[in-house]
Amino acid sequence: MDVITTVVGQDKEYWNKSDRKVNEASPAYYFLKKSPLVFILGSICWLISWYFLLLHLPIPFKLFFTLLFLAGHSWGSSSWIMNMMHQKKIFTIGNQASIMRGWSMLVLYLCVIAGIATYCFQLYFSYH
Repeated sequence: MDVITTVVGQDKEYWNKSDRKVNEASPAYYFLKKSPLVFILGSICWLISWYFLLLHLPIPFKLFFTLLFLAGHSWGSSSWIMNMMHQKKIFTIGNQASIMRGWSMLVLYLCVIAGIATYCFQLYFSYH
């Protein structure tokens, strides 16, 4: 989701191919500056690299880095979702009801991530 929300959340100026205005804080900025396709391909390589790294780590490190990866990318994608909800006027600063609506949607999103992660952890530990 972090990859998808990063691309979808780019400002209109980003899609001007001659001078891309990139909104990204991570080193992935340079991939996104080149093109969305380069960013997506780089992200796929990033995910595959993490997968193979985690396969070979002992359990405490595997769990630590899995949780770090999950938390980091959940935070990254949630920040894009909040930004997009603000742009679409789903929530507006100063309007408490709309802020609570946006917050509730974000909590629901994080609950879905936690549910999927829990299921995956249960599967992993049932086989190991």
